[in-house]
Amino acid sequence: MNRIVAGYRKITGLTQRGIAKELNISEGTYRNKEKRKVSFKDSEMRIFFELVRKEIPSVTIDDIFFTNIPTQTDVLKRKGEKQC
Repeated sequence: MNRIVAGYRKITGLTQRGIAKELNISEGTYRNKEKRKVSFKDSEMRIFFELVRKEIPSVTIDDIFFTNIPTQTDVLKRKGEKQC
């Protein structure tokens, strides 16, 4: 799961179903976006950002969608690359 997007969603007080409704997509499609199986469209990012910004005025779209926190898999992959 994209913990950053999920965390910001929770700050809005909306469920996955609620965000999906705001984005005019199915709950399953939203869930796949949150799990990073499907990318957010630019228009969906803008709507999501505006919902979060109501709660956190200082947030940027980069904070939500482009903060790159490495996963455990990323770290292990990088360790393997260094050993080669």
